[in-house]
Amino acid sequence: MLLGLNLRNFTVIDEISVSFGPGLNIITGETGAGKSVIVDAINVILGDTVSPEYIKTGREEAHLEALFDISGNAPLGERLESLGFSVTGGELLIKRIIYRKGRSRAFINGGIATIPILGQASEGIIDIFSQHEHQSLLKSDNHIRVLDEFGGHGGLVAGQRELYARYREVQREIERLTAEQKSLYDKEDFLKFQSAEIDDALLREGEDAELEDEKKRLQNSERLHSAALGAYETLYESEPSLLGSLGRLSSDIKDAAGIDPALGQAGESLENAVLQLKDAAFALRDYASGLISDSGRLEVVESRLQQIKDLKRKYGETISRILLRREEIGKELRGIAGAEGEIESLGRELEKIEKKMRSAAEKLSGKRKEAALRLAKSLERELKEVGIKGARFEAAIGQKEISPDGVDDVRFLFSANPDEAPKPLARVASGGELSRIMLALKELISKEEGGSVIIFDEADSGIGGAVAETVGRKIKNLSRACQVICITHLPQVAKFADTHLLVTKTLEDKKTQVRIRSLERDERISELARMIGGINITDKTIDAAKEMLGG
Repeated sequence: MLLGLNLRNFTVIDEISVSFGPGLNIITGETGAGKSVIVDAINVILGDTVSPEYIKTGREEAHLEALFDISGNAPLGERLESLGFSVTGGELLIKRIIYRKGRSRAFINGGIATIPILGQASEGIIDIFSQHEHQSLLKSDNHIRVLDEFGGHGGLVAGQRELYARYREVQREIERLTAEQKSLYDKEDFLKFQSAEIDDALLREGEDAELEDEKKRLQNSERLHSAALGAYETLYESEPSLLGSLGRLSSDIKDAAGIDPALGQAGESLENAVLQLKDAAFALRDYASGLISDSGRLEVVESRLQQIKDLKRKYGETISRILLRREEIGKELRGIAGAEGEIESLGRELEKIEKKMRSAAEKLSGKRKEAALRLAKSLERELKEVGIKGARFEAAIGQKEISPDGVDDVRFLFSANPDEAPKPLARVASGGELSRIMLALKELISKEEGGSVIIFDEADSGIGGAVAETVGRKIKNLSRACQVICITHLPQVAKFADTHLLVTKTLEDKKTQVRIRSLERDERISELARMIGGINITDKTIDAAKEMLGG
């Protein structure tokens, strides 16, 4: 429920504060007094785009506040909490400040809010029905929304949209992967070539260092052979050889040690030296005989080193890096091989989602067909009460390609004459008829949904007499289910007010002053008399006003 508004420096308003009560709140006043400014202010508070034109001339900023009682709206309280705004005492305070220079600011319960967040927070709080809204009935795209509101299909529609969104998401992913398939295949061929090139090389860790050592030996084989063989001959083969001389020395010292044991250790050392040198000599001999001076082997080693060098240039600075790159290539190849499997998996998922989506759409379609019959019957009854007695209405449901709102193509058909077949609203309904159809729809939908604040901004224009009386009674009935704020020029509607507010505009000290105040019974009689008789208020109009209020 909207408890009140505070407006300062907004359009022609200097400063006003207005309180609203439960039930039916009627706002009246002379043409041009500023009644619709109230609706403009509410639209701004709820997130409408603003401009400096909204600021009163001579002022630099405008302040707008709306206080709501949301104690009976648990989902809204939860939504506000999820958006980060505390709710205490069951009240919601929304404030907007418009600056002549700079961006506007929005606040929710004292916390700063962006305009998108403000829109989320205030969604569904107020339903505004202006005198031009009935034109929306001329757009067939709105008919399915109206039928769903009447039928209470919000949950089913939300589920259908969620399934459709997931369906399109998977569909787009399949399309993307399929489009990439060719380039993946081309990449696969290249990766397979790289993989085979590394595998065929049969690399092993440290091989390049070993080959460099072998290359060095092969390039210096003659020098190495000469050095090893010369050392062997000096140690063993020459006359006298070094080992022969050392052997004799060892024998002499060993004999001498038999005389003086003090020479025993020296003798052992010489004997060990002979053995070690003999081993070294034979090793040098074997090394010299094992050296290969074959140039063919050098070519093989150099070719292998060049092969490894080429692989390093392509895949990594070391053999370890090359082998690591081979593992990465393997992973990429497995990923490409899995892409086709992913497409198949997504295809199966798409089939499941589509099955669910079409099943949900069929269920929603069945509910809509039931609601369409109820809507036609109820609306024809309501239209009779507002003066369209022979009206025929039909919510025709056709088929269309599946979409976020299902497979139904809804069109409202209407005939004001019982002997004429219903035809599209845009072709046959007059402005006055559209206005009454919309009012009837609003009443029916509110009976189904309830809960929100409904504002009628002169939506009853174009009607009068007995029809106006019926419309007023319907708006009164509607206010029993939810709070209604109605701006009207019709006394037949105004008389049903639970709270009657009068807007006046005066010129004081060459400045426009707009005021709004709640009327007591005597003041209501005077205002109703003005609405009945215009400028000249007579005893008859006063009596008529009293009669309207019940004597």
